Amino acid sequence: MILRVDLPQASPDAPEDLEPHSHDRSVDRRQREVASAQRQIAEVIGQKVLHGWLQNRHQTAIPLNINVGRLQQSEAEAIVRFAAVAALAGGEASSPCVVRSWLAGVGTAPDLLATYDASLHSPPALDKALAAITDADLALIAFVLSLVAARNASPPARAFADYVAAHRSIPTATVRAALRRHGS
Repeated sequence: MILRVDLPQASPDAPEDLEPHSHDRSVDRRQREVASAQRQIAEVIGQKVLHGWLQNRHQTAIPLNINVGRLQQSEAEAIVRFAAVAALAGGEASSPCVVRSWLAGVGTAPDLLATYDASLHSPPALDKALAAITDADLALIAFVLSLVAARNASPPARAFADYVAAHRSIPTATVRAALRRHGS
């Protein structure tokens, strides 16, 4: 009687425990699962790489840093006038201060901050403020301003941010990315 220690004993319930295509019949099922585990690892790594690529894509769609100082003078003026409208949209007393500090933090020049303060006292009409936002990048900044103004504000301020996104036709993925970055 010859005993082979390296092979598992066949059970009566499973007549063929060995891999059917094995030439030396020394490969059992446990080794077959290793290949599927490697496939699962490759799939998980692929998912992580794809997720990282998509996050990078969202970072290019919604930049981490908005710099109003890099805009042309006319574009920056349109943004600060719109900022006044966004700050007053929700009726919150603290919103103008929050928006002003955000504008100062993103590189807005002091003369443009003075324009913002003046626009708070005499805000432009909503249709004129939105008409001045012509570029898609400016529309995104305007939406972010609406989100900043609505952070601690009432539901009308949040509804105004939704209105700006819908009016300027900002894509849904971009809106979601902006909400993750700049929303409350």
